[in-house]
Amino acid sequence: MKKVRFLLLTLMFSVVVSGFANCQTKDQIGNLKTFSRAYGYVKYFHPSDEADKIDWDKFAIYGSQKIITCKNKKELIKTLNELFLPIAPTIKFSDSGKNERFDIKSITPPNIDGFKPTYWQHLGVDKGMDAQNVVYKSIRVNRDKIIKIKPDPNGGFGALSTYINAKQYLGKKIKFSGSVKLKDGTTGTGHLWLRVDIPNSKSGFFNNMDNNPVTKNVWDTYQIVGNVDSLSTGIAFGCFLKGDGEMLVDDFHFYYQDNDKWVEVPVKNSDFEVSSYDDMIKDKLWYGGGKGYLFSINDQESFLGTKCISVKKNPSIEVIPGNKIFDKEPNIGEVIRENIGSGVSCIIPLVLYCNNDCTYPVSDKTTLEKELSGINKNEYNLLLRLGDIIITWNLFQHFFPYFDVVGVNWEKELEKALIKSFNDKNEKDFLITLKELTATLKDGHIGVYSQSFPNYYLPAISWEFIENRLVITKVYDNNLKLNIGDIVDKVDGIDPLEYFKTIVSRISAATKGSMAYRTQRESLMGEKDSKLTIVVDNQLISLIRNQTQYSQMLTDQNSGLTRKFKIIDDDIVYLNIGQVEMNVIDSLIPQLTKAKSVICDLRGYPKNTIKFITYLLNKNDSSKWMFIPQIIYPDQKNIAGYAEYGWDLKPAEPHINANIIFIIDGKAISYAESYMGFIEGYKLATIIVQPTAGTNGNINPFSLPGNYSLSWTGMKVTKHDGSQHHGVGIIPNIYVTKTIRGVREGRDEFLEKAIEIAKTSK
Repeated sequence: MKKVRFLLLTLMFSVVVSGFANCQTKDQIGNLKTFSRAYGYVKYFHPSDEADKIDWDKFAIYGSQKIITCKNKKELIKTLNELFLPIAPTIKFSDSGKNERFDIKSITPPNIDGFKPTYWQHLGVDKGMDAQNVVYKSIRVNRDKIIKIKPDPNGGFGALSTYINAKQYLGKKIKFSGSVKLKDGTTGTGHLWLRVDIPNSKSGFFNNMDNNPVTKNVWDTYQIVGNVDSLSTGIAFGCFLKGDGEMLVDDFHFYYQDNDKWVEVPVKNSDFEVSSYDDMIKDKLWYGGGKGYLFSINDQESFLGTKCISVKKNPSIEVIPGNKIFDKEPNIGEVIRENIGSGVSCIIPLVLYCNNDCTYPVSDKTTLEKELSGINKNEYNLLLRLGDIIITWNLFQHFFPYFDVVGVNWEKELEKALIKSFNDKNEKDFLITLKELTATLKDGHIGVYSQSFPNYYLPAISWEFIENRLVITKVYDNNLKLNIGDIVDKVDGIDPLEYFKTIVSRISAATKGSMAYRTQRESLMGEKDSKLTIVVDNQLISLIRNQTQYSQMLTDQNSGLTRKFKIIDDDIVYLNIGQVEMNVIDSLIPQLTKAKSVICDLRGYPKNTIKFITYLLNKNDSSKWMFIPQIIYPDQKNIAGYAEYGWDLKPAEPHINANIIFIIDGKAISYAESYMGFIEGYKLATIIVQPTAGTNGNINPFSLPGNYSLSWTGMKVTKHDGSQHHGVGIIPNIYVTKTIRGVREGRDEFLEKAIEIAKTSK
């Protein structure tokens, strides 16, 4: 019977889909917009257990199916209530406007003893809503998240750690010790670990006892000794269980050496004599993590005192504690009270009461779950398209950090995308719709991808607009009847400007330079062995996309176009920051300290060479320029605050006192702009050529039904003086542009300008 019912649901679903394709009405679009608003409010801000456990991807598809059948406002309100009440039993949709009264008794248990408030806190947003993201987190406070996990073929590990500032230990020897015991039957291994961090470098001290792990089931004490580099920023230490079983740890100690004597540094709760694991980690000095591992206080088998920590592998679940991630919180009785379109208003509680068993009140979502079981998240159709637009729009609506600077009418873009979704004929059409929707956000980190259309292939050329003409800048196949510097007059039968206009509409970029770089690359991309036709000197030439970016990059490297460094005229040093490693720079210190000028080429992405900046700095850096929003209310209203981050770099010896020149352009994005933020903010160099991409901050990728995926910027990044960086980028002191003549002559006009400045500055 279950199989028959599933087939019937699938058949009904297909009939509804085919019946509404390509015939949207104004009311349907308006109703879908209304459903979209409600969807985001409940998904991200209503803290019921029922809402937390639902498959929200399927719900977006299923809800779209129900909503597009509504014929009037009365049906719309009825359908919204039927959709959401099983997962949000105290929600209310009506046509009464914002004057609708909310009865706080509806969310108050008869006896609140044993109940706590629960609500959502978002640090940025973890799209999976399971606190798995390293940078961004979403937590229902006071509600632990239990996640079913797949077995790790490598065994996995569960780690307990703490982190301290390295400032007072620079140049010193440190020691970490602890006592460890494995329980009987444990097949995994126990480890202490100690790591010294250097900004964006892997050269700091690290030891995790991989060569001598703990395997005994009796208590013993172990220690790790290491050195703290003069550029170190932090020290992390702790323990981990690798593989299956249970590990007990106790009596941690941390020391530094002073005049041949070990001096102990007190670390709170390192003896684990606390009432519970939650009490131990509540001040965020300690953190336990690892898929499938449980952390608890053991009061039966301690090494010293009465208690110790247990790290235990659970093969099927992981528990993410519902601990607050920042201080601000909504109050019991606070609600979302909004007009959400189509004449409908909503009231949605932000806070509920909860105990160990449930949130109050409890609803029955059994019928809804059965309905959702008939939804195939990978079956391409109209409802999947509508669901994907609703999912995508809401993620940005509530968490994209740059609406204040990009100037987009995001609600209008939702409407346009929904209309396009009705008319898309295939997966490729819809991929374009997703690209056009997100292009309006002007975020250079945004990329939209489909597993069905991996457009990673290029013809054997590169091109770009120079002096308002589309110019061939590289040729990777000698058999092509093309030369560097050739002018392209037609692309696939149309004017290049028209061809690029279409490409631009599908690319999210924050600055003109970033857009130019991305369009010159993506305008060439397509499916493997697909054809691109161009007209050069009245000759029609067919190009085949049969190369990858990686293969072309290797060709450039082998031809010497990406040289790591060069000594010019004895007293000018050229460093390709995108290629040179830090150990090479360190080996060049004698030349760099004697040089009158150092040219640093950052047209792209740097290696891990942050240490080089410290040779240029004249004072300690304490600026905060990365900000992750702390969100408890929808639509980014009343943002609770920001978690603030910087790199805290310090000057290093020997100081490089040369005239420094940095070459930048629109290819320099993200980490490259973090790098250049110090150069610009502390006026460490003359910056030349073109602005950078104006896009910085950790990306926050997510996936969508139908095998689509997106990436975007999840934090706000400013310049070091606090002014706007997004959409601005690092601005050169001297602008330089290419010429067609220079391309034809094979000259690097940007480097030529840098050398000219270097010579005239001597």
